[in-house]
Amino acid sequence: MSRYKDFQEATARRIFQLYKDEHRRRVLLADEVGLGKTFVARRVIDLVREWHKEMGDNFFRVVYICSNANIAGQNLKKLKVGNPMSISESRLSMQHLYIEQKSKEIIDRVQGMPETIIPLTPSTSFRFYSTQGTANERALMFDLLKRMPEFMGLSDELSRFLSCGVKNWEWLAATYDNIIQTKCGPDYVANTTSELRKKCTGNEMARLAALARTECSWRDKAAIINTFRRLFAEISVDKLDPDFVIMDEFQRFSSLLEQGEDEQSMLTRRFFDPTHTNTKILLLSATPYKPYTTLEELNAEGRDEHREDFMKIMNFLFVTKEDADRFARIWQHWSDTLKCSEVKDIAPLMEAKDEAQDELYRVMCRSERFNTGIIDDSNVKDIPITVKDITSYAECQNLIRVLSEAKPGKKIGNVPIEYVKSSPYLLSFMDRYELKRHIADAMGGSLPVGVGKVSSLLLSRSAINLYKQIDPANGKLKFLHDFVFGEKNRENKNHLLLWVPASNPYYKAGGLFDTESARDFSKILLFSAWEMVPRMVSVMMSYYAELYTIGQVKNGKLRNDGQQIRYFSYQESEEEGNGRKRRYGTNRLRKNGPLDYPCHTLASFYDPRECFGQRLREIKRSVAAKVRTAIAQNDRLSALPRRGRQSARCILAIMELLDGHEPSEMQEGELYMPDNADEVLTDIAIASPAVCAYRQSRDNEDARQVAAAMVRLFNKPECAAVVDLVYNKRNDDDYYESVLDYCAQGNLQAVLDEYAHTLDTNKIGSAIVDAILPTTSLRIDTSESLAGQGEKANMHCHFAIPFIDKAVTDKSVIRTKNIREAFNSPFRPFILSTTSVGQEGLDFHCYSSRIVHWNLPSNPVDLEQREGRINRFECLAIRRNVARLYGTDAYHTWDELFNIAKATLKGNHSDLVPYWCLPIGDLTDEQRGKLAYIERIVPLYPFSRDRYKYEHLIKVLSLYRMTLGQPRQEELLELLKAMELSEEQLKRLTMNLCPFHKVKQNNEY
Repeated sequence: MSRYKDFQEATARRIFQLYKDEHRRRVLLADEVGLGKTFVARRVIDLVREWHKEMGDNFFRVVYICSNANIAGQNLKKLKVGNPMSISESRLSMQHLYIEQKSKEIIDRVQGMPETIIPLTPSTSFRFYSTQGTANERALMFDLLKRMPEFMGLSDELSRFLSCGVKNWEWLAATYDNIIQTKCGPDYVANTTSELRKKCTGNEMARLAALARTECSWRDKAAIINTFRRLFAEISVDKLDPDFVIMDEFQRFSSLLEQGEDEQSMLTRRFFDPTHTNTKILLLSATPYKPYTTLEELNAEGRDEHREDFMKIMNFLFVTKEDADRFARIWQHWSDTLKCSEVKDIAPLMEAKDEAQDELYRVMCRSERFNTGIIDDSNVKDIPITVKDITSYAECQNLIRVLSEAKPGKKIGNVPIEYVKSSPYLLSFMDRYELKRHIADAMGGSLPVGVGKVSSLLLSRSAINLYKQIDPANGKLKFLHDFVFGEKNRENKNHLLLWVPASNPYYKAGGLFDTESARDFSKILLFSAWEMVPRMVSVMMSYYAELYTIGQVKNGKLRNDGQQIRYFSYQESEEEGNGRKRRYGTNRLRKNGPLDYPCHTLASFYDPRECFGQRLREIKRSVAAKVRTAIAQNDRLSALPRRGRQSARCILAIMELLDGHEPSEMQEGELYMPDNADEVLTDIAIASPAVCAYRQSRDNEDARQVAAAMVRLFNKPECAAVVDLVYNKRNDDDYYESVLDYCAQGNLQAVLDEYAHTLDTNKIGSAIVDAILPTTSLRIDTSESLAGQGEKANMHCHFAIPFIDKAVTDKSVIRTKNIREAFNSPFRPFILSTTSVGQEGLDFHCYSSRIVHWNLPSNPVDLEQREGRINRFECLAIRRNVARLYGTDAYHTWDELFNIAKATLKGNHSDLVPYWCLPIGDLTDEQRGKLAYIERIVPLYPFSRDRYKYEHLIKVLSLYRMTLGQPRQEELLELLKAMELSEEQLKRLTMNLCPFHKVKQNNEY
């Protein structure tokens, strides 16, 4: 986003006003999901930073607290605070070292007021129980403690005690020792150990020294280590002294706000100490409290969670007891008036509401979308129950019965019906589930006699290896298969797409990318309640994509030049946990070939602005004429003999000569002009990855990065099979020519330009390198492996990929970051299946307008959070609508298209129009007929509770905002309904906490 939108600017200035003029320290920004709370926070940081400069601050520190490392990695870039610390440095017990080290480095390097942002996560920063911490924490602890008089002469014992058997312990200890000596100095050691001594009010030092001298239990060791982790964390909190604290989606770690007596509460009380009057705290959350409590829930639990959550947060925001009590009185008066008023006299009701609203507005801001009608729920539908839905349950129960009878001592249990509804082939995908572990233990490596069929429970290795059609064996999977590939397999050709077609194609290519299904094609974000579902969906949908490409080739439906067709070849493997991750590839396109060279001359022969809307064949004729003229005017090229066709080296040399360079690979006598040079050079001018990227950025290095990544894409086996199938041939010599034509058919220039716009840069090289993932695999049990006949099967994941890693390690953070960036690119994977891990705070909207709720969430907050992942700023549906409404007559950049849409549609609306939503009611019938929508897809089994559950979620989602902070909301809604209030009266009774609308009402806009 190049600038802040008007409603974001208004919100940021309101929050800043609360900090500066009204002396508020804690503010809640509760904008609806997807409206850019992080960008508002960035603007607030800008304003607060300048304020602190004026006050003469010598260092500006921002602390960013979020629920996990993935969100931190994404949003630190958006917040744009200089000198950010890495999330891997976020252990609070180590922050004292990093603050000292980074502060010295920054002060030495930065002129003016230096700054930094420090990411923290509750799980790694505030909790100190049950474990012994990380090796890094203990190594730093050791290097400081060994310098204290209490541990003189105990260095070896202390080292052994704190190492906990880590293999690289000596290296770690030496590393931190070097940092302390060279980058921090003696003052840091003296100050830190002095603070530690002050905080050791008991016998902590003596106890640690005593335990280091002896062999002790794991429990005693963990207890004393965690004690010192907490003490060092307290030192870090004192040293942090942040000017600004952001708590992002804080409801996921609302325990930080509670005032308990455990170690976490003690630490957070110090962190949020009200006496630190210079620290401003900004809470971010679209759903900061339980939104709605039904009477059934009240009766079951005996308390109103919504009311409790709301008041707990208000007490935190108002800080002092005096302010909190004042708010509680005003809010209680509003609640009482709301329940007692009659429609005949609405004045007292409005007066109480306005007073409560004004009080709430002192600590809270919220902007919301208006009703846009952008959600298409036509695919919330009942799906047929398949035969194998039934046999899957029957076979699993029968297996459990036989095993229980054979081994009566084994307790196995029953298969939950929700498992069967969610996944086929349960024993193939149910890893890490207790039920499968019990079944596998009872089997002992072989299927017992009398079990009968298990074909609905396990995939067959032989069927996989032979690319046989595998029954989806589950109603939901069959629905997803038919939705993506078509009911009659491959009828919509989505399996032949390697990227999402451009929202604003520059020319009419015809063919694969110009069909109706391709124009509406979108990536799919799929949410499930069960971890086995992302594994299953990723494996099965990738298998089907391979079946309809590689399977076709292997079954002889492709002209072959006589060589054996083999796509997947082992390249390398690396250990990852208990499984192996394999990387596969081919060498069909060589490095530094014609597709890698950013030829400036050819780039100038095609200008999308001049050729916009034409047919591709017309553009090719025009560009070919320019190619022939350039060759004729070049003395060396015009003198070359013409012969043969398939010579990528010759084409590269010709491109270099056109740019006035000497050929890098061919000698003068070797060079000739291939008979099809004009045709190949024309395709290169229009659609070569390097040329398109250069035309976009005018940067050779960036263009070469893009080209190298695209070469890697087309060398992936599953991609090579697509190209071979599209062109009905398999010949390595002219593979690059097929690739070039595929790029031209696929409007690659328009695709890359749109991708650059989503990244807000014209240099996409580094992004595309990360976005094109290697082909990976998951290891799954088959009927053979679970029966003890061989190892698990490797199943590829490329068309679809899981996003389920909960672990926070350097490797997992990098992996999940790359998955996120790949899904936010136009390239595969096309399906991202996840659990609640991907539900909150992450962006997946750039190329996805379809969201599948495989299992419905338990509450409307989760539904809103899920759909907020793709219903965001300039999401795919919005870009398509802007292009379809304003991009058909002439070439426009994406910025120009949105400027036209804004000038035409904005009117009295905020900048939500056109960047988040369109005023559909203002459009003509013809315009509405062109629109794309965000598709909500919910496959429901007939006669199940899911239909009622869905309808309840949607009802609550639409009503809960009206009952903000009220007890017994269900009764209140019935009362409001009985009062027969008009739509205008209901609107007036709804809290308006939007700074943009309030400023607009006061004629300040």
